[in-house]
Amino acid sequence: MELTSRQRIQNSIRGQATDCVAVGPYMYDVAVAFSGVVLRDFYTDADVMTKAQLALHEALDQDVIAVGADNCYIAEGFGCKTTRERDELPAITESPAKTLDEVFKIEPLDPYRDGRMPVMIDAIKQVRAAVGDSVAIRSPGTGPFALASYLIGSQTWLYEVGMLEAGLTEGTEDAIRHALEVAAESLIRFGKACWDAGADIIHCGDSLASCDMISPSTYERFALPYEQKVFQAWRDHGITGSLLHICGDSTRVLDMYAKSGAAIVEVDNMVDLSVAKQILGDRVALMGNVHTINDLLQGTPESVEEASRRCIENVGGGNHFILGSGCIVPRDTPIENLQAMVRIARSIHPTAGETTPA
Repeated sequence: MELTSRQRIQNSIRGQATDCVAVGPYMYDVAVAFSGVVLRDFYTDADVMTKAQLALHEALDQDVIAVGADNCYIAEGFGCKTTRERDELPAITESPAKTLDEVFKIEPLDPYRDGRMPVMIDAIKQVRAAVGDSVAIRSPGTGPFALASYLIGSQTWLYEVGMLEAGLTEGTEDAIRHALEVAAESLIRFGKACWDAGADIIHCGDSLASCDMISPSTYERFALPYEQKVFQAWRDHGITGSLLHICGDSTRVLDMYAKSGAAIVEVDNMVDLSVAKQILGDRVALMGNVHTINDLLQGTPESVEEASRRCIENVGGGNHFILGSGCIVPRDTPIENLQAMVRIARSIHPTAGETTPA
């Protein structure tokens, strides 16, 4: 049985048999360094983004092409001011709300009009037209807790949420809930548009909801319900490849991740994959978690092969699993290291977990 990359990913999400381990490192601007395009053009021009990602795929033949660049493309639609440097990704310099009460003026966005969401949607369409049905596509997508923080600034947001959670302030919950509802609805609309454009994996990256930033109880109260709302709306739209990505050591909340409604949970390299598999079981597909710095950026092809093999072994041989990176692959990662990651995945049959001649 030989599957296309898209079939391999779809089967892995469903927990069905595949011919080898599915592989999809989380790669955005590494395509810039490889293809030689200008970074600012990459994150503002769908044609350039498509060209760069297709060139990277030609060199790697990974199962998933990830369309995206940065975390500001939705936020800009709310009125966030961002940088536009030639060789650096955008960063938010000013948020639209100066006080928490001002978030009541902000409404959900139109993905076909606002921010740089149209750039991402167009790039997904172009990549799908170029690869046909052969390769899976992963969309970007900022999670509701993180996206809500951009409305007033992340530090202010964490302070206000923390004070409310601790019972040290009153009268702010309605504004916090409004910001989360606006963020969730905007992501719902964007995810649906990405799916309709041809994406297979619809991303919800809620990294500010990391256990490195907030407590499990805060996550359960202020992040999980809105992630659940997003994933339910996506399921109702027919989306079968929803993905939850939250950076950091999420071991304490992995059970809640399984209850989020996501089809795929992608874990960072701080998480022991064997523990994650034990907690999550077969409730979701697991994705990860080759170390982006120690292995991919600073390692060798041999060390990447070893790390990749260890990831596959830690999940019991690769069933219901996609070999990926712990987070975004750094821009200057050697192409040889990424090729080694794909090569190992191609050589292992997931049901047996044994290496076969490549």
